[in-house]
Amino acid sequence: MTFEQVLAWCRANGADVRGVYRGKDISISHTDERLPDNLPAISEIFHWDLKVGDLHHAASASDLERMVNGKLTIEGFQSTLRI
Repeated sequence: MTFEQVLAWCRANGADVRGVYRGKDISISHTDERLPDNLPAISEIFHWDLKVGDLHHAASASDLERMVNGKLTIEGFQSTLRI
């Protein structure tokens, strides 16, 4: 998964994500025209905060990668949450 793929996925799903890494974070929104500058390696992201519609929840790096790659739907991700 690449940051470009995350941005494309956010745009396609009306999603906003915030990647957390080493005391810092980066945000990518479905309304962004381009990626932020000075991105870390995507492997440095510990977890992602995901916001899609009414859903606002933390997602593991592997769960977001599965969603971006089409192996997990947003609805499938929601079904695993205990809310």
